[in-house]
Amino acid sequence: MEGINKQRIFERNDEQLNEDGDYVLYWMQINRRFQYNFALEYAVELANKLNKPLLIYEGLSCDYPWAADRFHHFITEGMAENLEYAQNNDFNYYSYLEDEPGAGSGLLYTLADDACAVITDEFPVFIIREHNEQVAPKFDIPFITVDSNGLIPFGLTDKAPYNAYFFRKIMQRNFITCYKHGPKKNPLHDLENENDITLSSDFLEKYPRAYSHLDNPTGFINSLDINHEVGKIDLEGSREAALNRLDQFVQNGLKVYDEKRNDPDEEKTSGMSPWLHFGKISEYEIVKAVLEHQPKGWSLDDITFNKGSTGGFFNGDPNVDGFLDEVITWREVGFHFAHHEPDYDQYESLPGWALKTLEKHKDDPREYIYDLEEFAQSKTHDELWNAAQTQLREEGIIHNYLRMLWGKKVLEWTPNPETALVYLIELNNRYAIDGRDPNSYSGIFWIFGRFDRAWQERPIYGKVRYMTSKSTRRKVKLDEYLQRYGNRGSQQALEL
Repeated sequence: MEGINKQRIFERNDEQLNEDGDYVLYWMQINRRFQYNFALEYAVELANKLNKPLLIYEGLSCDYPWAADRFHHFITEGMAENLEYAQNNDFNYYSYLEDEPGAGSGLLYTLADDACAVITDEFPVFIIREHNEQVAPKFDIPFITVDSNGLIPFGLTDKAPYNAYFFRKIMQRNFITCYKHGPKKNPLHDLENENDITLSSDFLEKYPRAYSHLDNPTGFINSLDINHEVGKIDLEGSREAALNRLDQFVQNGLKVYDEKRNDPDEEKTSGMSPWLHFGKISEYEIVKAVLEHQPKGWSLDDITFNKGSTGGFFNGDPNVDGFLDEVITWREVGFHFAHHEPDYDQYESLPGWALKTLEKHKDDPREYIYDLEEFAQSKTHDELWNAAQTQLREEGIIHNYLRMLWGKKVLEWTPNPETALVYLIELNNRYAIDGRDPNSYSGIFWIFGRFDRAWQERPIYGKVRYMTSKSTRRKVKLDEYLQRYGNRGSQQALEL
């Protein structure tokens, strides 16, 4: 990789390449796609340099935190698609599904025994971060992680950005260079050594390929000791589904995005976060598709540095400006924050002003107090909050605007902010198909003041931003939403 893309590479140890190895190993952890993937691109380049074939390994354990039918189905649908694509294109692809906790122990290290180097995804949260930190010292060959999460490489920030304005300035200064040096569409087309890689019969007996399980994922998943109450959702975890959703958005939702994105009844948001989280589509692809819908005659030359302000940067359709600020600035600020802040998911990582004001008001009287499972089952007095939680529990998503209200009310209806944070992380990671992600941690911690500023001081909230169901209902269209998800048995008025 040349130029700015060198900012994406993290050499986790200083071991020497095993030039006698049989292959270069790419461990596909979170960016589960063959297209527009910097990590895969780097693995191909290294394989070509060594004149070695490339082995792509994609697996799924059954004892990850919050393991459930919902996430297993979404991931295995993508793995089945990857398997078919690899078979049709004669790539060396090995997939494995763990059938009981610990069954896959040692698999990665056994594959690495015959490898020249191991390449994988850089990802700043959840088990991927832990995996990368824990396995790096155990390899006696190079273990290299590559950032393919967004448009702006982690290497372009040297500290955790404290607000979107700060990060937006960095994005604006570097956008054109990063965009022009985007990932290749089909990096595997550049692979020079296409020799078949044969895994030993002993290895495959211990770690059988996932072929049969991917043919019948439901039966396999039902047999696992995971949470079966958090069920499968209608969204399909394939790249094809992601591309179809993107096409629908740019054809229908983008043109009215600024006007209607906050109205749940309109359903004009992109809805891309599930596939972004599991790496079935790249942010670059989304940005590229959206920029192709700028007015006729628009070009990158029309972009002007705007000192971190939200408007007047892309200088085209304001709907494009608004959407790209969400998908680049607001998505990536959370990635960069978590990359630089190991305690990204800890209460103490909140800004000082927020900690101070929340501490001052932590003993303020609460009119309502609910426990975790009352929240989980939508058993509050507030019909709108219950509807948002019902959507999350049943469909794995919450409309973007209502997600903010959802979080603010948990802060108000728990004994203290520390408890509220624990509940929100649990509810989000248990049910949200796009949970366990830097972007979702940004949304949760924004509730408590991260990436925000001080507002008028109020009970319980202190100077943290305040929201109500009554004001939300005045601002956005909710009739159809409440009819679909609302607690129709409740006769109580909305919480004021």
